[in-house]
Amino acid sequence: MKLSKRSAMLIATGLTGAMALSACGGGSDDGGGDGESGASGRVVFGESTDFPENLYPNIAAGNATSVANVLIRVLPSPYHIQPDFTVEYNDELLTEEPTLEETDGVQVNTYSINPDAVWSDGTPITADDFEFTWRANRSGDPADGGCAAVLSTTGYDIIESIEGSDDGKTVTVTYTTPYADWQGNFENLLPAHLMDNEDPVALCETITNGWPISEGLPENISGGPWQVSNIDAGTQVIVLTPNPEWWGDGPNLEQLIIQNIGNDPTTAVQGIQSGELGVIYPQPQLDLVEQIQALEPNVESEISFGLSFEHVDLNTQDPHLADPNVRKAFAYALDRQEIVDQTVGQFSSDAQVLNNRIWLNTQPEYEDTAPEEVTGQSVEAAKALLEQSGYTLGADGVYTHPERGPLNIQIDTTANNPLRQTTIEVMIPQLKEAGINATFNANPDIFAGADKPTSLEGGGFQAALFAWVGNPFVTSAQSIYQTPQGDNIQQNYSRVGTPEIDALFAELAAEPERERQAELGNQIDALLWDQMATIPLYQKPTFIAYQSSIEGVQDNPTEAGPLWNSQTWTIE
Repeated sequence: MKLSKRSAMLIATGLTGAMALSACGGGSDDGGGDGESGASGRVVFGESTDFPENLYPNIAAGNATSVANVLIRVLPSPYHIQPDFTVEYNDELLTEEPTLEETDGVQVNTYSINPDAVWSDGTPITADDFEFTWRANRSGDPADGGCAAVLSTTGYDIIESIEGSDDGKTVTVTYTTPYADWQGNFENLLPAHLMDNEDPVALCETITNGWPISEGLPENISGGPWQVSNIDAGTQVIVLTPNPEWWGDGPNLEQLIIQNIGNDPTTAVQGIQSGELGVIYPQPQLDLVEQIQALEPNVESEISFGLSFEHVDLNTQDPHLADPNVRKAFAYALDRQEIVDQTVGQFSSDAQVLNNRIWLNTQPEYEDTAPEEVTGQSVEAAKALLEQSGYTLGADGVYTHPERGPLNIQIDTTANNPLRQTTIEVMIPQLKEAGINATFNANPDIFAGADKPTSLEGGGFQAALFAWVGNPFVTSAQSIYQTPQGDNIQQNYSRVGTPEIDALFAELAAEPERERQAELGNQIDALLWDQMATIPLYQKPTFIAYQSSIEGVQDNPTEAGPLWNSQTWTIE
């Protein structure tokens, strides 16, 4: 698809919270500018997703949109994803475009790090940081020196070695096999001097614990233009200030304040209307979009369709959903066009049903791979599958299995998310027509770590409605659909896979030609329909709104998000 983030995909969440702006507006700060950097003013960004519980991005607890928004210009990356889904090398971290050489099936990439590039504590950014980032992500198997908590090993697991030269400022990365998405590796470069440990057990403990929000980043470390200078978990505020050791351009602002406002439309509208909020990026809903558009010309806004999609995950460890017939019956019972019409179709005529998990509707590689039974609602086909698996229809209109009991399916989603609640409320009567008794559940722990039994990682759920936020790399979905390896499920919360799908992903990862990538991706998706553990609903729209006095704001409807170029923002 457009693909991956750091070879993993972000979860898009939503949580309502109170707005506590502490008099932080979108205009100039009364204290004036920073005398050394020339930065002045501050902008408050209203974060509409969940307040982070952990800032380490490579574990489940830190795999959230809110974390990505904090880190996008704090931890350095060799490449940056652009709003048009292309990627450009980071010419502030690197002195030149990285090179790619392939000889006899061996791929070598070379990075030249800017001699001025240092971490915020003055430590040079070197090959050691690339090598450590590789080791921290290369394996989910403790027997192989890896860590089961690692979110995705894609791209790192086929690196053979990383060597440094020129005082560590030249990095040579050698792969065991060619890797098409090598530009997506080393996103969120990690500070080796603060995290490395020769003991793999101790290192795994560090990775598993991550960076709890109460502690922040180690030493408030930064390798980008912004530095996390303060976190107030009580008021759900994170303050970014210019990194004093930053060697590049910007930031132009003295402060970028990330304030959690939740997904309540009233809070977002009132905040942007009053000027307490400078920029918002809420999940679009009809009333919200109309109210924001009515604030022009003082407030500007835009709807885009990016690389995120809404879907339902079915847990194959559940007694009912372990049966492929039940999973297919669930999908056949849905009228996904009605779901679109009653949700995102209310504010965008461009919204449409998604019939692919690898490529999205607006991508040229997209192909409708869906079987006939899911192109519309197929109630009789769903019932036939259930009866084939031994279910009988009761007088209450619900199917029952002699061993598994009544076919009751709880659909979990994020708390206080009106659009998702509406989605499930539309689904419930559809499923009832096929004899499936579905219920809505707002699960506050859905995106927590494995210590929360009902979380996606913990596995104590039946069905879950959420979104994946992607990027332009073809292997982005691999960690979602490849077969789990013991305790290391990566992002495969449905916990199912096949050797055929795994083999196609391996071929896709090594394929450099886009036409062939498209063919392989569509082959994979056709197999995923037969597996029916993930049911795509629609490509998600994004909605950005900001005070007209703030210059430089531009939506990036990928995992890079709305703060992707925040170091360039200025206030009139």
